[in-house]
Amino acid sequence: MSEGIQLAYTGFLLLFMFFMAYILKFLKFPYIASFMLSGLLLKPFLPKDVSEFLSVFEHSAVALLFFFIGLEYSFERLMGMFKVVKPGFIDFFVNFFPILGISYVFTKDLVLSLVLASAVYPSSTAITAKLFMDYKRLIYPEVDLLIGVLIFEDLISIILLAFLTSFVSSENSSWYLVGRSFLTLVIIFVLFYLLREKVKVFFSALERKVDENLFVFLTLGILLLVSGIAVKYHISEALLAFFLGVLVPENTRAFRIIDNTLSPIKELSLGLFFFFFTYKANIESSANIPFAIFIALLSLILKLLSTYISSLLYGFDRRVSLRASLSFLQRGEFSLIFSGLYLPAQTITFVLVLITSLVGSFSFVFAPKVAAFVFPKRRSSKAPPQVP
Repeated sequence: MSEGIQLAYTGFLLLFMFFMAYILKFLKFPYIASFMLSGLLLKPFLPKDVSEFLSVFEHSAVALLFFFIGLEYSFERLMGMFKVVKPGFIDFFVNFFPILGISYVFTKDLVLSLVLASAVYPSSTAITAKLFMDYKRLIYPEVDLLIGVLIFEDLISIILLAFLTSFVSSENSSWYLVGRSFLTLVIIFVLFYLLREKVKVFFSALERKVDENLFVFLTLGILLLVSGIAVKYHISEALLAFFLGVLVPENTRAFRIIDNTLSPIKELSLGLFFFFFTYKANIESSANIPFAIFIALLSLILKLLSTYISSLLYGFDRRVSLRASLSFLQRGEFSLIFSGLYLPAQTITFVLVLITSLVGSFSFVFAPKVAAFVFPKRRSSKAPPQVP
């Protein structure tokens, strides 16, 4: 494909995404749903290699998103997140083991059941965080809990991925891989924690000597380099990107410059990430569609239940707990990674992610209104004081 044709296809793709999002906005469609629908509609018309010259944006989306989430946190704030351990385990047990058992009863395939349970378990970090940013709900009280559970889910998912990779390939080094993954995560956290003060000094000197127009080269270069190394050595690039964001000192000129220069790149990357998710989807057989729909609906119910219980245990009232539950239903990137381990799981997982991401996106938008309707604030029954 010539360079001119590549540019033309790229321009057409971006314009189509823009008009779809703009038009569907009036029907209350979240931008994420619009981008996914664009991928489905353009699938028959665009050449298969259209993603090759846009792959850098697609592959950097999750790292950029986690980096921006990390910008909102400090290590001191992270150290106070141990409260999410109990909600995190509730989230795991409620969402993983029922799907494992039910899937095995229906399919008698242990590998398929393990992969599906792993794919159903984690909510989508990319979709959830993007929605919180788009709808300016990062100030809501449940955000700390949900972000904490997302990080917990990533940790567990990395361990599950190490185990399943070995299990599916019939190797005998599963526990070695699990131990290595866990040890790597501990080392990463400790290393970033020890470096935090030196990095503050580095940024303090950097913002005085470097022109702000050059910050985008430095920051994006470090982020992509670290993410690429992480992917090569099977480490979560999302977690590394998150800690890189945490390292950037808050309330500094460097923080504001990075936020302003990388935000447009982040938005472009995330839009293309969701577009190519549906564009690249390959559904070869319809035999598993009814079972896939059943698993998708069950996963919505389980995630709603687990998040509601976790929120109550965390200390929220019923209204905030319901709002958190309705905001946490979507599955995404980790589900797709798990499905890649085992071919029979791919069709089911595609249907699962498509249904939960669309339903979850709409559920997120209307969560505050639904929660306020179901659990309205009680008016005080006390009579107002009489005027003397």
